[in-house]
Amino acid sequence: MAMPEEMNRRYREKLYSEGEERLPDEVIDDTSEEEAASEKAKELKIIQDLAASLVVKRNTAVTARASCGIEQIWREDELAFEGMDESYLRTRMIDYATQTAPARQSNKGPKRSQVIINIVRPKCETAEGRFSDIQLPTDGKNWGLLVTPKPEIADGMKDERPAVMKQTREPVLGPDGQPVKIKQIAKSEKEVAEDKMSKMETVIDDQLTECSYNGESRKAIQNAVRLGTGIMKGPMVVKDVKKSWTKQSDDQTSVRVLKVTEDERPASRSVDPWDVFPDPECRDEIKRAAYIWERRTITPRELRDLAGIETYLSDQIEEVLREEPAKIIVATPKENEYLVRYSLGIKGSSYELWEYNGDVNKTDLEAMGCDCSQGLFPSISACVVMVNDRPIKATLNPLDTGDLPYDFFCWTKRAGVPWGIGVARELMWTQRVLIAAWRAMMDNAGDSAGANMVVGASVEPMDGKWEITGKKLWKSTDENLRIDRQFGLFQLTNNQVELQNVIELALRFADMESQLPMLFTGEKGELPETLGATNIIVDSSNVALRTRVKLWDDSITRPHITRYYDWNMQYNEDDSIKGDYKVDPRGTSFLLEREQQAEELKNVLSIRADPELSDMIDWEKTMRKLGQAKKIDLLTEDAIAEKIEERKKQPPPMDPQMETAKVRVEGELRKAEMVQNADMAALEFKAQQAELDRAHETQIKLMDRDIKAMELSQTSGIALDKIKAELTIVAQKLKTQIMMSRDKNLKPSPQLIEPIAEPAPKADVGYAYTQ
Repeated sequence: MAMPEEMNRRYREKLYSEGEERLPDEVIDDTSEEEAASEKAKELKIIQDLAASLVVKRNTAVTARASCGIEQIWREDELAFEGMDESYLRTRMIDYATQTAPARQSNKGPKRSQVIINIVRPKCETAEGRFSDIQLPTDGKNWGLLVTPKPEIADGMKDERPAVMKQTREPVLGPDGQPVKIKQIAKSEKEVAEDKMSKMETVIDDQLTECSYNGESRKAIQNAVRLGTGIMKGPMVVKDVKKSWTKQSDDQTSVRVLKVTEDERPASRSVDPWDVFPDPECRDEIKRAAYIWERRTITPRELRDLAGIETYLSDQIEEVLREEPAKIIVATPKENEYLVRYSLGIKGSSYELWEYNGDVNKTDLEAMGCDCSQGLFPSISACVVMVNDRPIKATLNPLDTGDLPYDFFCWTKRAGVPWGIGVARELMWTQRVLIAAWRAMMDNAGDSAGANMVVGASVEPMDGKWEITGKKLWKSTDENLRIDRQFGLFQLTNNQVELQNVIELALRFADMESQLPMLFTGEKGELPETLGATNIIVDSSNVALRTRVKLWDDSITRPHITRYYDWNMQYNEDDSIKGDYKVDPRGTSFLLEREQQAEELKNVLSIRADPELSDMIDWEKTMRKLGQAKKIDLLTEDAIAEKIEERKKQPPPMDPQMETAKVRVEGELRKAEMVQNADMAALEFKAQQAELDRAHETQIKLMDRDIKAMELSQTSGIALDKIKAELTIVAQKLKTQIMMSRDKNLKPSPQLIEPIAEPAPKADVGYAYTQ
């Protein structure tokens, strides 16, 4: 075993102390070996005593948790979440709760329906989603920091007197050479404190983001909903290993060298309630716990990798690896006593690693190699890791405050124990009623699906099989009896309506007991007709969630973030972020519905015209809240500043009176234009209407002409074809006459046809013609 550094130092100081006579080297070596062996034996004895005392505490915590019955409740809750009931337990080979086989039942009884309807799972998932949406918003964080108010700064903000130096009583001058008022100094100090607070808030938020705090919180919420208790652990010391290839070169060659750096940072994680064993004396206040045990599994390979690492005892790890893995279980209860016994596993399987967080004797820690020189009390808050009841590591609590790194959140608190009640436990009896009614309905449907048949003793089937099938032959052994009187059918009553009422009543009880209405699950159900009534239902359902959100803020957010603040105040090297702050949980601020919040913010915007009320409101924050409610991305402060600069470069706005007159003139012009457009449209309509009227009259006249032609043809007895033929003959004669009259070589031809009208006589030249 490698001697711890502190023990080696004390031994050397004792060996070579002043005033002692120097011994020969051989004597010194023999003496040093004997004293080292003696000192080693003492150290091992102290370690063994420490392990024994811690094992007693562990057995007490394990027995107390098992005896309170919470483990059996968790098993039942998990079965309820999976939709299982007692019939499933009877089919298992062994009952893991009691380590015994369940009683078997005979198969001679009637066969009943085994169907299951699970309402616990959807209710639990709805509660998880609803609570996570409220408590862990995606567009913000559910916590913040506030500067601790100081009375002197608050009073100085109202002091108009000039500031003076304390020693010389001379006035304090500003950069412009003017005296500075106390009010200005107080305002400056407040701004500096708020700037430091903002930087601290950013650092903590980055640390939480690196360890996926929201994801771990969702796991804790899931455990709280299903089992009743969610546990968060942190901050823990985590080594962040970073690997990089750096280039190293000499005069001729250059190579890439792997560089590994370790950076310690705080982190948080969710812990399974099955693996946590608190001090039973804390009752229902986990803050009063003197210690808390946590159980994990570790493989032999992982255990070997811990050997040689600082703060781990390599010789103890070697001893553990030579032993078989031992796991602790609680024996079968006997006479109301829970006995802790060990279950030896197969060699080479995983080990149980037990982590103890609580007060440890200072002497024991020094034997484990811890420096306890700063401790003022006999016991110090520390962390001890044990495997197979052997301590392999001991470190002091990283926080000087001595706070344990565990936070408990109970969905519904119980008296006397730190464990709570989840949604699965709240709906356990309701689900049993629902399953029983559903199975009764299935049994009744099967029984009433067919009629019961009564057969006389003198009737037998021809095939010898007493089964009801189609086209079956029956015979009567008594010929004197009528066959129709040997058969009788009796129909059972179908009670589906009554059983359905039981199911609906159970569903209503489920909504009432879980305080999660069907509206949250996505089912419509019976919705109110108005938006206001719907908002009232949603708001009334949020009452229970609002209480649990406040409980999360008090149980998880405030103590957890406070420890991160203490961590950075103790270990962060950046002094520009340090100050006196307190954690401000903001879970309830995200509880109101965004739409309702947006409507309220719209009403607030209406009072901006009042200068007195406007000065009381931070309009930038109001607009950002409104943007978040409406899911509108607002510009950053730098982008807003650029917009303001661009607006300043634009020409100044017009005089309001001139702008009003301009608007009035533009209105009149638009009005005149509208009137002119209306007149033009009327004229165009009239012209189109007149054109349509003319076309209509022309069509009527053409129709009248055709009608008259038809009437003329009927009255004169001349057909239209005959008239057309006569007209064609006349036209041909006229054409021939014209051709003959124009031919110069021919003698003028006589008149072929008689003209309709004779032309007037023509007088000779120089005379007038009179008729």
